[in-house]
Amino acid sequence: MSVNPQITTLYKDLSYSQLRSYCETARLGSMAAAARSLEVSHPTVWKQIRALEQLLGITLVESDGRRSELTESGRLLAELASPMVAEFESLLIRFREACGTAPRSLSVAAPPRSYTDDLLPVIKEFRQLFPDVKLMMRESFESLGNEMLEAGEVDLVIGDSFCCRRPDELVSERMYEIEQMVIMQPGHPLTKRKKITPEDLSKYPILNHPDSYPNNEGRAILERVGAFNHPGRGFELILAASIRSCVKQGHGIGLVGRVIANPPKDPNIEERSLKHCLPSSIIYGYSIKRITENPIQRAFIDLVKARLNPQTEPVHK
Repeated sequence: MSVNPQITTLYKDLSYSQLRSYCETARLGSMAAAARSLEVSHPTVWKQIRALEQLLGITLVESDGRRSELTESGRLLAELASPMVAEFESLLIRFREACGTAPRSLSVAAPPRSYTDDLLPVIKEFRQLFPDVKLMMRESFESLGNEMLEAGEVDLVIGDSFCCRRPDELVSERMYEIEQMVIMQPGHPLTKRKKITPEDLSKYPILNHPDSYPNNEGRAILERVGAFNHPGRGFELILAASIRSCVKQGHGIGLVGRVIANPPKDPNIEERSLKHCLPSSIIYGYSIKRITENPIQRAFIDLVKARLNPQTEPVHK
């Protein structure tokens, strides 16, 4: 069988450093930014990308010195090559883990409410099921998911659709839903209503900051009825723990999420579901695109889904 000499040349001359420089340029939008990220000189990145273009016989990047725009072929190559580069960069760790010469590990980032409301029992169970895995949990804030994943700070980010600036560049998987609830002091007038409406909420001071509401559709519904315009409002809070504390002290009503169907009851708080009028928030798991999946990460995701999604099959070690 004869071998195409062009394929042979490509095989010999194509290098990881070329693909790494190219993918970093595609990710950051300029060769200068890629050079800073990779800690090499700007000319080095330029030469590697030009060598790659010569090798493939096609223009990949059109640069004006400040910005580097990918051509249509360039975008296709970035989509194909990025998982390969990510896989290569994790090869040494995965190899050591497979050989048993390095401890198995997993690093996960999630927003603060995930720890106070959702994940702690799952984390405890995972550590019991996999005692040889070093599980490191971190807090994530705002929309820094892409940066944490790309810097290699974490393997997995758990959060809503706002936790990553560019979710389309990542592998995403739906994990569980958060049902919207209103909480209030026992004896509050809302506790006497069988079905609370957004209009009902607008009659009392809501403790939440409007911009922190986790769902655009739900926030639009609340804003339409003026739910955040009550003259008695004196708080704009973000964290669920802060909202609960202020509700107990009688400063207003709060909007929080619930995952577990029958959580432990707090005698100082009454809660009512709003799922009939406000959409649930969807929580996803985000990770870097790779050719093969980290089995430890898969085990953690499956456990979260099994414990926080009633329809999911049970997990076995």
